[in-house]
Amino acid sequence: MSPTAARLATALTAAALLFAAALLALQLIGDLRQLQRMQGDLAEINGVQYGLLNAEVWVEQISTILERRIDGFEVTETNRPQLKQNIEVVLDRLLVEVEGYLHRRNAGGDNWLQRVRGSLQQGVQDLVLDFDELRAQVPTYANAVLDELNRPATRDDIKRQVLAMVRNAADATFTRLDTSRFERALAAHDCHSAPECTDLLRGRLAVEQPRAVRTALTLLALVTALFALTLARRRLPPETMSMLTVATLILLATGVLTPMIEVEARISELRFALLGSPVRFSDQVLYFQSKSIIDVVRILAETGKADMLLVAVLITLFSVLFPALKVIASFLYYYDFHGLRGNAWVCFFALRSGKWSMADVLVVAMFMAYIGFSGLVSSQLSGIARSSRAVEVITTDGTALQIGFFMFLAFVLASLVLSSRLESALGRQTS
Repeated sequence: MSPTAARLATALTAAALLFAAALLALQLIGDLRQLQRMQGDLAEINGVQYGLLNAEVWVEQISTILERRIDGFEVTETNRPQLKQNIEVVLDRLLVEVEGYLHRRNAGGDNWLQRVRGSLQQGVQDLVLDFDELRAQVPTYANAVLDELNRPATRDDIKRQVLAMVRNAADATFTRLDTSRFERALAAHDCHSAPECTDLLRGRLAVEQPRAVRTALTLLALVTALFALTLARRRLPPETMSMLTVATLILLATGVLTPMIEVEARISELRFALLGSPVRFSDQVLYFQSKSIIDVVRILAETGKADMLLVAVLITLFSVLFPALKVIASFLYYYDFHGLRGNAWVCFFALRSGKWSMADVLVVAMFMAYIGFSGLVSSQLSGIARSSRAVEVITTDGTALQIGFFMFLAFVLASLVLSSRLESALGRQTS
């Protein structure tokens, strides 16, 4: 094959690889953003504020336990003696308190007329009420109370009163929870309940996540093949170097537009016993964040605070713009398009902007953040699990590096390879 034909074949192959990589990058960005939304909705639906920290859920569980205990209550020959003894003690104390109150009321008075009237009232009371006789009848009254408790209608009345007291206490103590975000998450996936939506989203994630990983691996394989095909040649024509530059920028765009790290702290299960009945909470998300670099910049900018705006600008400048401009300027400087090699800005970004680029630093920072969050979340959640022997807590640390991180890492490596190739080419030109 002639050199011209070989060069044409290489260029066509490289163009096909680049075109396929661009299409896959667009698909991957869309898929990962969709996965990010689904994961965020799943975390919102299972948020601890709607479960473990929700007073209405506690009222529902406590009410169920109380209903079950009241419905299951029955006076039998086995428990009747103990129940009767307890009721007799209560009734006897009640009679003592009533008798003492009446004596204090009748003995009071600021003048002789009130005292005389009180003495008369006490005399009438002693004639009408014989508290010793009432106390002697306490066992009879206790038996009547026990017989009344065995009536289904009485138990139903007690149940209604107790449950009303529990709900009124909760309404007076806790403010009503804002569930607007919860409702929006359900509506977004056409669900009617949290368990239904949880199963639906987990099913979709189980299908979509492996597919996104396969797409990312295919994209990296295409870019790697493009670099291997073109960098194997001693001399690189402008069209080939331009394709390498575009491929490197594709990796950058994919890295900054997709989530880099996912931080999740979850109580998988919490169990304890209340009145002999189990109380259980599962899949309680304490904290969840999955953000890309662009998401972080947007959130910082939306705060409107000067210090946050400054951080947003610095992240964009040193971690996105400088690396991208360095790759583009290096290409323009090497081929000296329209004399741009003499342009001050092109010279700066091509030759001196490397020390200002924070792309490699960002990769290290994200990796250290992953290690730090993983250790922090694990230690804190294990502390919750050890806090009480009566409460069984199973916790989960879901901190993980995401595809965006590996795409950004691939960009850093590709830019280093491309920069090294350009520097060696410039060295040959000047020698």
